[in-house]
Amino acid sequence: MAQPLAITAADTEFCEATPEQRELAWKLNGAAWARPMSIETYVAQEFHLSEQELTKDGRCKYWVLHLTGYPRQVIASCETTRKKVLISENGVSREGYGYGIASVYTNPDYRRQGMAATLLRRVQEAMDQDSDLSVLYSDIGRQYYSNLGWHVVPRDELTLTYIPPASTSDNETPTLQHSQPGSIRYLRLEDLRALCEVDELHLSARFDRIPADGARHVAFLPSFAQISWQVARAEFVAGKLLDGKAPENVGAITSNGRAWIYWSHDWKRKKLKILKVVTVLEPTQQQRIYDIRVLVEAALVEATTWGLGTVLLWNPDEETAMGCKAVGDVHPHDIDVVIDENVDHSISSLRWAGGKHKNTVWEDNYYYCWC
Repeated sequence: MAQPLAITAADTEFCEATPEQRELAWKLNGAAWARPMSIETYVAQEFHLSEQELTKDGRCKYWVLHLTGYPRQVIASCETTRKKVLISENGVSREGYGYGIASVYTNPDYRRQGMAATLLRRVQEAMDQDSDLSVLYSDIGRQYYSNLGWHVVPRDELTLTYIPPASTSDNETPTLQHSQPGSIRYLRLEDLRALCEVDELHLSARFDRIPADGARHVAFLPSFAQISWQVARAEFVAGKLLDGKAPENVGAITSNGRAWIYWSHDWKRKKLKILKVVTVLEPTQQQRIYDIRVLVEAALVEATTWGLGTVLLWNPDEETAMGCKAVGDVHPHDIDVVIDENVDHSISSLRWAGGKHKNTVWEDNYYYCWC
């Protein structure tokens, strides 16, 4: 392995990326992240995602650190997307803004010299000008980003894994059948905007009711822009890996309309990721557990239909966990349900603007927030 080229922060310049620098950065990190797509297809994916409602018109910014005097020599890069949040403190709620940070990458030629840290400190300065906080999801452990001011927010993960019948042949794609298909309706993309608006209002009303408890509560708004970005990512990859095929179902709603879920297909990791579970109309505990059971069962049907063996859900509350376990009770020989604390991937981390650590409660830290 070649030795990194020796440089210091004084040898670099920080800037918002030009279109050319942005593409250069995508090609660099594509060498690590593109597979099983080609780097060219990966770059096309990133450009497609940059043109979504969530990210277009400057809502997502791309940052680079480059060698002084050589703007095409990208040393480190990342992207930041500005999103609306709700904040409640001392019994008072308000809207604000938070950034999601993604795609932090250092050119292998310049690693282990603090270049990503130099980049991120400059990005912090830029974000602090027009936001309340920023979040990221670490795949390199807890310590690195904690040292830079992003504090880990613990998170549980629930997985439901389909166990195909022993008689299934190698040529078959085993699927699960819903035990009560009339209890749900599948959602299409055109259904989501109205449901997201209801979800936002419901979350805002919840924040208005949070009492003064010495903590600062925060949640990212579950906007259509956020949910549809996740869907666009899955659709693009499906179009490239599945010969142009793409699923039409992006979630499910109960037939009574009091609960629904959004989801996204992760083709690389063979998982269906539940972005958010939404419950309205204040059902009883047993009603909510039932609603979650039939919705998660619908997610498993969708997952097995497309050859995805696992359904993933972040931070299940007690009733959600009970609803998921009830799916296992309905299919006792087909489904394995596991809840664990996440300790090694997409580690949720949060930093308040200015770097001031607060007693923080991250409400609804679900997969829809991920970027």
